[in-house]
Amino acid sequence: PNPTICNKCLYEYIRNTWNIGSNINCPECSIPLSHITIHDILLNHDDNALYERYEQFDLHRSLEQHPEFIWCAHGCGSGQLNEGATMNKTVQCVNCHKLTCFTHRCPWHDEMTCEEYAMPRTNGQMHASERWINVNTKECPTCHSHIEKNEGCDHMTCWQCKFEFCW
Repeated sequence: PNPTICNKCLYEYIRNTWNIGSNINCPECSIPLSHITIHDILLNHDDNALYERYEQFDLHRSLEQHPEFIWCAHGCGSGQLNEGATMNKTVQCVNCHKLTCFTHRCPWHDEMTCEEYAMPRTNGQMHASERWINVNTKECPTCHSHIEKNEGCDHMTCWQCKFEFCW
């Protein structure tokens, strides 16, 4: 079906509803508007600032689809291709020169291989959390929820069942 909304109204709709990171859907049928349609509407209304923001967003979205592309994990806003990504786990940013882990998409984990870095996210981290809970909390005598003493008074109220007890 042909749209019944005029270009000016469609421009206002795009200007008022688009958030970076989201698609722009037709206000009539909810189908995503094509890049060419949005491009033409923004250019026809001389909104250079919004046009530039949309083009930047579209470029970033396209880059992120490339399997060897990575953003710097240190927040400098730079991104680059990591050619041979399966072999090169560390990426040095061309802008800030800091290292990013290509596998984990985080600042490089010094003194740990990627395999070692992944371990704390599984068994190692769970054991550390369990140890912390055992050392720093007590179980509620009624519901057995773990309670952390956060102030000086020994009078505790369980956050779960509201049972009152002494630490």
